[in-house]
Amino acid sequence: MKDHIPLKTRSRLIQVACLVLFLLAAQECTAKKELSIFRVNPSIGQQVQEVLDAAVAECNVPGAILALGDMSGNTRIWTSGLADLETGKSMSRDLYFLIGSATKSYTATMVLQLVDDGLIKLDEPIGKYLPGLVPRENEITIRHLLEMRSGLGDYGPNAEFEKFMEPNPGQACTPEQLVKFSLDKTGEPDKEFHYTNTNYILLGMLMEKVTNNSFPNEMQRRILQPLGMSHTFMLREMKMPTPYARGYRYEEGKVVDGTYSIHPSLFWTAGGIVSTAADQLIWARALLEGRLLSPQAHSEQFTMKPASSKLGFYGLGVMNMNGLIGHGGNYDNLYTSFVGRYHGYDCVILVNGQTGDAEEKTFRAKAILQKVIKETGL
Repeated sequence: MKDHIPLKTRSRLIQVACLVLFLLAAQECTAKKELSIFRVNPSIGQQVQEVLDAAVAECNVPGAILALGDMSGNTRIWTSGLADLETGKSMSRDLYFLIGSATKSYTATMVLQLVDDGLIKLDEPIGKYLPGLVPRENEITIRHLLEMRSGLGDYGPNAEFEKFMEPNPGQACTPEQLVKFSLDKTGEPDKEFHYTNTNYILLGMLMEKVTNNSFPNEMQRRILQPLGMSHTFMLREMKMPTPYARGYRYEEGKVVDGTYSIHPSLFWTAGGIVSTAADQLIWARALLEGRLLSPQAHSEQFTMKPASSKLGFYGLGVMNMNGLIGHGGNYDNLYTSFVGRYHGYDCVILVNGQTGDAEEKTFRAKAILQKVIKETGL
């Protein structure tokens, strides 16, 4: 004999069962989420703050902002030190910083988007698109430029460039001028890794030539708008958006405010982006997960080759420095940064310069981030 359960009762039992399953799932989800907050509970959060404060003091910098994000999208931002030494203004989460060469990860991603769009090919020569600019133009490929293996020199160390800038250190330069001052030393393409801004200045010119649009406009269309990054810009003039952290360097025993000592056009698509910690957390995740690229292009970007002892391995606008995967930045020793991922955590460190002699003084952001990682066990 079969048991008979009235239809109304059966429906009620199904509803109760579904409710129980939903509550169990919600409880499991909550538990997972609580575990995923990368140990940023009050006690660990305080530990991060203490280590950050100690690292800022040890590296002798005015201040720093550290932002972390876990794989569930939980984020937290810490600040330490001062944004303005003259006024004593404390560092705050919303301040704008120049991110320096972390800009290269944007430029490389946009070039790879052109590849995805079928507008260029990685192994085509740069001379096909920008003829008459560099020697060996039919040997230097777009890939060589992205990998820092073009053999081209750099304008910064060129004595003729220093002479050109001496009368007016704050003057603007065109990309063509920067490339011209980089041709005094040109080696064989793909022979060795040589980090130069020139490679990424040329890639910026390539972007504008192929799209028939300005790089800032293309960046807005291709990266910033899709990701909802409303506090990131290509700096075009000597005027930082407010509020911002001032940049400092140490010269001849004195602390110098160099925020407006050099025109951002000298770094352009190799290092001229200004942004906030929160926006850079968005970018770190998008970059590492290839959200704006095809799987093939993303794979190409993160295929890395040996670089230098300091940089570790370098791909297409990304690096791997002892597990720090993304890109670091140094804007004329005034601002240093790192944007990327470490052991499953998106991380952003922004530092506003240096006020004294210390080890690795030109890349304080990396030193501070590594100290936080080591002493908190992230």
